[in-house]
Amino acid sequence: MFSLTIIFLLLSQIFVYAETKPIGRGARFPYVTFQDNLSKDERSYLGLSQKKDFSFKDIEGTLFLIEVFSTYCTSCPKNVAVLNEVYSAIKNDPGLKGKVKLLSIAVGNTDNETESFKKEYKNLYPVLTDLHFSTHKALGNPRVPYTLLVRKTTKGTIVVDTHQGVIDSTDSLLRTIRGFMIK
Repeated sequence: MFSLTIIFLLLSQIFVYAETKPIGRGARFPYVTFQDNLSKDERSYLGLSQKKDFSFKDIEGTLFLIEVFSTYCTSCPKNVAVLNEVYSAIKNDPGLKGKVKLLSIAVGNTDNETESFKKEYKNLYPVLTDLHFSTHKALGNPRVPYTLLVRKTTKGTIVVDTHQGVIDSTDSLLRTIRGFMIK
Protein backbone atom coordinates (compact mmCIF):
# COMPACT_ATOMS: atom_id res chain seq x y z
CA MET A 1 0.00 0.00 0.00
CA PHE A 2 2.82 2.39 0.91
CA SER A 3 4.56 1.87 -2.46
CA LEU A 4 1.31 2.52 -4.37
CA THR A 5 0.89 5.81 -2.51
CA ILE A 6 4.45 6.87 -3.38
CA ILE A 7 3.95 5.96 -7.06
CA PHE A 8 0.66 7.89 -7.14
CA LEU A 9 2.31 10.97 -5.59
CA LEU A 10 5.21 10.86 -8.05
CA LEU A 11 2.89 10.50 -11.04
CA SER A 12 0.67 13.34 -9.86
CA GLN A 13 3.72 15.63 -9.64
CA ILE A 14 4.68 14.81 -13.22
CA PHE A 15 1.28 16.07 -14.40
CA VAL A 16 1.45 19.21 -12.26
CA TYR A 17 4.84 20.22 -13.67
CA ALA A 18 4.24 19.08 -17.24
CA GLU A 19 5.33 21.65 -19.79
CA THR A 20 2.43 23.39 -21.52
CA LYS A 21 2.48 24.21 -25.21
CA PRO A 22 0.68 27.45 -25.91
CA ILE A 23 -1.16 27.98 -29.16
CA GLY A 24 1.25 29.14 -31.86
CA ARG A 25 1.55 30.44 -35.41
CA GLY A 26 -0.75 28.85 -37.94
CA ALA A 27 -3.16 27.48 -35.34
CA ARG A 28 -6.84 28.28 -35.41
CA PHE A 29 -7.80 30.61 -32.63
CA PRO A 30 -10.28 28.72 -30.43
CA TYR A 31 -13.92 29.67 -30.24
CA VAL A 32 -14.27 31.29 -26.82
CA THR A 33 -16.96 33.57 -25.44
CA PHE A 34 -16.75 36.42 -22.99
CA GLN A 35 -19.26 37.99 -20.68
CA ASP A 36 -19.72 41.62 -21.63
CA ASN A 37 -18.28 43.69 -18.80
CA LEU A 38 -17.20 46.45 -21.19
CA SER A 39 -17.95 50.14 -21.07
CA LYS A 40 -20.02 51.75 -23.84
CA ASP A 41 -16.83 53.17 -25.41
CA GLU A 42 -15.06 49.78 -25.31
CA ARG A 43 -18.10 48.10 -26.88
CA SER A 44 -18.16 50.76 -29.60
CA TYR A 45 -14.40 50.34 -30.26
CA LEU A 46 -14.88 46.58 -30.72
CA GLY A 47 -18.00 47.08 -32.86
CA LEU A 48 -20.30 45.31 -30.43
CA SER A 49 -23.77 46.82 -30.65
CA GLN A 50 -25.47 45.56 -27.54
CA LYS A 51 -24.56 44.20 -24.15
CA LYS A 52 -24.42 40.39 -24.38
CA ASP A 53 -21.93 37.55 -24.36
CA PHE A 54 -19.67 37.69 -27.42
CA SER A 55 -16.82 35.95 -29.22
CA PHE A 56 -14.06 37.16 -31.53
CA LYS A 57 -16.28 36.52 -34.55
CA ASP A 58 -18.55 39.30 -33.22
CA ILE A 59 -15.75 41.87 -33.00
CA GLU A 60 -15.27 44.11 -36.02
CA GLY A 61 -11.82 44.10 -37.57
CA THR A 62 -9.37 41.99 -39.51
CA LEU A 63 -6.38 41.73 -37.20
CA PHE A 64 -6.40 41.41 -33.40
CA LEU A 65 -3.55 42.05 -31.01
CA ILE A 66 -4.42 40.10 -27.87
CA GLU A 67 -2.43 40.13 -24.68
CA VAL A 68 -3.06 37.36 -22.16
CA PHE A 69 -2.05 38.47 -18.67
CA SER A 70 -2.88 38.28 -14.98
CA THR A 71 -3.26 41.10 -12.51
CA TYR A 72 -0.99 39.09 -10.20
CA CYS A 73 1.84 38.87 -12.75
CA THR A 74 4.77 41.12 -11.84
CA SER A 75 5.99 41.46 -15.46
CA CYS A 76 2.59 42.11 -17.05
CA PRO A 77 2.24 45.81 -16.10
CA LYS A 78 5.44 46.52 -18.10
CA ASN A 79 3.50 45.84 -21.31
CA VAL A 80 0.72 48.34 -20.61
CA ALA A 81 2.73 51.44 -21.62
CA VAL A 82 3.84 49.82 -24.89
CA LEU A 83 0.33 48.57 -25.64
CA ASN A 84 -1.15 52.01 -24.86
CA GLU A 85 1.28 53.52 -27.41
CA VAL A 86 0.36 50.87 -29.98
CA TYR A 87 -3.36 51.44 -29.31
CA SER A 88 -2.95 55.20 -29.87
CA ALA A 89 -0.87 54.66 -33.02
CA ILE A 90 -3.52 52.31 -34.45
CA LYS A 91 -6.32 54.82 -33.71
CA ASN A 92 -4.32 57.59 -35.45
CA ASP A 93 -3.34 55.57 -38.54
CA PRO A 94 -6.04 55.57 -41.26
CA GLY A 95 -4.60 52.32 -42.68
CA LEU A 96 -5.00 50.50 -39.34
CA LYS A 97 -7.92 52.22 -37.63
CA GLY A 98 -11.01 50.01 -37.61
CA LYS A 99 -9.06 47.08 -39.07
CA VAL A 100 -6.76 46.31 -36.14
CA LYS A 101 -8.16 45.88 -32.63
CA LEU A 102 -6.11 45.63 -29.45
CA LEU A 103 -7.41 44.02 -26.28
CA SER A 104 -6.25 42.05 -23.26
CA ILE A 105 -7.58 39.01 -21.46
CA ALA A 106 -7.09 38.91 -17.66
CA VAL A 107 -6.85 35.22 -16.72
CA GLY A 108 -7.96 34.07 -13.29
CA ASN A 109 -9.08 37.56 -12.30
CA THR A 110 -12.44 38.90 -11.17
CA ASP A 111 -14.11 41.92 -12.77
CA ASN A 112 -13.08 43.99 -9.72
CA GLU A 113 -9.43 42.92 -9.97
CA THR A 114 -9.45 43.70 -13.68
CA GLU A 115 -11.03 47.13 -13.15
CA SER A 116 -8.49 47.98 -10.42
CA PHE A 117 -5.64 46.98 -12.74
CA LYS A 118 -7.08 49.09 -15.59
CA LYS A 119 -7.36 52.13 -13.33
CA GLU A 120 -3.93 51.71 -11.76
CA TYR A 121 -2.07 51.23 -15.06
CA LYS A 122 -4.38 53.42 -17.17
CA ASN A 123 -5.12 50.87 -19.90
CA LEU A 124 -6.56 52.63 -22.95
CA TYR A 125 -7.79 49.41 -24.58
CA PRO A 126 -10.49 46.92 -23.54
CA VAL A 127 -9.63 44.24 -20.98
CA LEU A 128 -11.75 41.08 -20.90
CA THR A 129 -12.00 38.77 -17.88
CA ASP A 130 -11.32 35.02 -17.91
CA LEU A 131 -12.06 34.22 -14.27
CA HIS A 132 -12.27 30.44 -14.66
CA PHE A 133 -9.24 30.10 -17.00
CA SER A 134 -11.40 28.68 -19.83
CA THR A 135 -9.82 30.91 -22.50
CA HIS A 136 -6.37 30.43 -20.97
CA LYS A 137 -6.82 26.65 -21.17
CA ALA A 138 -8.09 26.87 -24.78
CA LEU A 139 -4.91 28.82 -25.64
CA GLY A 140 -2.70 26.05 -24.23
CA ASN A 141 -2.13 27.55 -20.75
CA PRO A 142 0.55 30.03 -21.83
CA ARG A 143 2.77 31.71 -19.26
CA VAL A 144 1.87 35.36 -18.97
CA PRO A 145 2.32 37.82 -20.49
CA TYR A 146 1.60 36.10 -23.80
CA THR A 147 0.76 38.21 -26.84
CA LEU A 148 -0.96 36.93 -29.96
CA LEU A 149 -1.62 38.48 -33.33
CA VAL A 150 -4.74 36.89 -34.80
CA ARG A 151 -6.26 37.38 -38.26
CA LYS A 152 -9.81 36.75 -39.45
CA THR A 153 -9.79 34.81 -42.71
CA THR A 154 -12.34 32.97 -44.81
CA LYS A 155 -11.00 29.76 -43.21
CA GLY A 156 -11.48 31.01 -39.66
CA THR A 157 -9.51 33.05 -37.17
CA ILE A 158 -5.81 32.15 -37.42
CA VAL A 159 -2.88 32.95 -35.11
CA VAL A 160 -0.27 34.68 -37.28
CA ASP A 161 2.30 35.63 -34.62
CA THR A 162 2.99 35.21 -30.91
CA HIS A 163 5.31 36.70 -28.31
CA GLN A 164 6.15 35.33 -24.86
CA GLY A 165 7.12 37.85 -22.19
CA VAL A 166 7.59 41.59 -21.99
CA ILE A 167 7.30 43.56 -25.23
CA ASP A 168 10.47 45.55 -25.79
CA SER A 169 9.53 47.97 -28.53
CA THR A 170 6.46 49.84 -29.69
CA ASP A 171 8.04 50.42 -33.12
CA SER A 172 8.87 46.75 -33.63
CA LEU A 173 5.35 45.69 -32.68
CA LEU A 174 3.82 48.27 -35.04
CA ARG A 175 6.09 47.07 -37.89
CA THR A 176 4.88 43.52 -37.26
CA ILE A 177 1.23 44.63 -37.28
CA ARG A 178 1.69 46.62 -40.49
CA GLY A 179 3.47 43.66 -42.09
CA PHE A 180 0.48 41.41 -41.44
CA MET A 181 -1.93 44.04 -42.78
CA ILE A 182 -0.10 43.93 -46.13
CA LYS A 183 -0.21 40.12 -46.44
